[in-house]
Amino acid sequence: MTLTEKLSFIQDKHFSKWIATRREVEAEFSEKNSMFCLCGRLATGLHERNCRKFNDAITKEAVKRLDNLLPTKPKE
Repeated sequence: MTLTEKLSFIQDKHFSKWIATRREVEAEFSEKNSMFCLCGRLATGLHERNCRKFNDAITKEAVKRLDNLLPTKPKE
């Protein structure tokens, strides 16, 4: 499954867990990068909300943490 397919499945079937995990990851990343964003710019709240690189990293990490909710492929 691609990241987009995984994200779509998690958002459709486990939306509340998705929101909680995404907020948790966002807080961790924001706290870890207190001065500068992942892209190298000054990490203000406004910048982090609009930074594509920051938000993509949050999404990837949240999907990775919720990987256990994805359907498994049947063994052939």
